[in-house]
Amino acid sequence: MAGATAVDSLIEAAIDQLPLGVLVLDPKRRVASANRAALAALRIGAEALLGKDLTEVLKSDDPTWCSLDPVDRLGTPRVGRRLDVRIEGARRTLRVGVHPVREADENVGVLVTVRDEEEGENDPDEEKDHLTSLGELSACVAHEIRNPLTGIRTTVQFVDSKLDPEDPRREDLREVLSEIDRIEQIIGDLLLFARPVEGTRMETDLNDLLGRILDTMEPQFAEAEVEVRRNLSPDLPAFIMSPDNIQQVLHNLLRNALEAMPEGGKLKVTTTLRRFRSDRPPAAELFVSDTGHGIPEDLLGNIFKPFFTTRHNGTGLGLPISSSIVRAHGGRIFARNRSSGGATFRISLPIPERAPESS
Repeated sequence: MAGATAVDSLIEAAIDQLPLGVLVLDPKRRVASANRAALAALRIGAEALLGKDLTEVLKSDDPTWCSLDPVDRLGTPRVGRRLDVRIEGARRTLRVGVHPVREADENVGVLVTVRDEEEGENDPDEEKDHLTSLGELSACVAHEIRNPLTGIRTTVQFVDSKLDPEDPRREDLREVLSEIDRIEQIIGDLLLFARPVEGTRMETDLNDLLGRILDTMEPQFAEAEVEVRRNLSPDLPAFIMSPDNIQQVLHNLLRNALEAMPEGGKLKVTTTLRRFRSDRPPAAELFVSDTGHGIPEDLLGNIFKPFFTTRHNGTGLGLPISSSIVRAHGGRIFARNRSSGGATFRISLPIPERAPESS
């Protein structure tokens, strides 16, 4: 397909422009591609790198540095590890990040990021810069896909309108439109991740907002045989937030909980007011607990990373977008497994002090 080729070329060109060194490995750790920043960081030519086992090019005393095994990666910081290597006989110090490329539940490759760090300095803004570059790339790709997709939808709808109402081919076209809807949802998530919309902030009752969402989703809970228990604190005051953005976070957590219980179960939603002994402002805390399959312990630390997903039809952007919204409100979001089974997500949102009323 010409459209797919154009998009592939665009992705390759965009990655090549990133200031961050990026290497793509196949499942046998052979280098499939490397951008210009990676070649510059390694001070090596493409011919000495492409098709080679990366661990043979970047020789280290640690044979597990490129491993995806969670045991091997214990203690590795999220922004990458500092690694002493030998490249063509020369000793170098790099900061490397190793990330799985997953398709459904299978690792199909490895993404390795590299940065020259001979002086061993650790940039505290590194992760932020990585995410910014990733967001810009996502927006570029999303826009390029959206334009031809609109033409495809228009053509399919036109063909559908010309068929007899009883023509069995109309069912096939409806499936095509359904897949187009799914792709457009993915594009929407990409754009939202790249350029989050800052909603209007106003005084909002979190309990009321949560209650309305639960009421709206009640038919879905009933169909899935999920029993919902509400434990909403009456002590929780209304405070300034973006209700549209927080509603998006709540929807995402509740949908995830629902999908984690395909055979039914129990969902408990709790709000509390947390006060601190220090000068910190009080916080509204929300807990969403399910009795589903839980989160594999070796994946727990990855669920808020962009594009990481264990669902075959997921984008891996729901939780990163939710985390971004919560952080924009000065809050934090956490996840843990429950000892009795299932998982709990906790959101903590600081409650700003009310401005004194003018007399």
